[in-house]
Amino acid sequence: MKYPAPGAPELAMRVKELLEGAGFKKVEEERSRGLDHGAWVPLMLMYPDADIPVCQLSVQLHKDGQYHYNMGKALSPLREEGVLIMASGSATHNLRTLGPGGTPPPKWAIDFDTWLKDSLLNG
Repeated sequence: MKYPAPGAPELAMRVKELLEGAGFKKVEEERSRGLDHGAWVPLMLMYPDADIPVCQLSVQLHKDGQYHYNMGKALSPLREEGVLIMASGSATHNLRTLGPGGTPPPKWAIDFDTWLKDSLLNG
């Protein structure tokens, strides 16, 4: 499948500027990698003509929730600049453990999803 949305290099530079201005170190650009399926699948459903520019920002695997929360705070001015910011993906995401269709999820994934749902609903 292909989702040929145009890139947004000016937005990428603005994101880098905001993150570095907020004290984030080593904000790198990756120009050769295409969109992750976690980005293009929801976009394909929302904008099937792929007619909106897209700039993807990756989760940092070795950083905690506070780090990512602070990234969001640093990028909050984009909201006033007319930028749609969306996050996607599963709460648990391990493609190596997927079984054939109809296979129940692993217990650890169900336990985590339950904890996450309860935590969100209970504040």
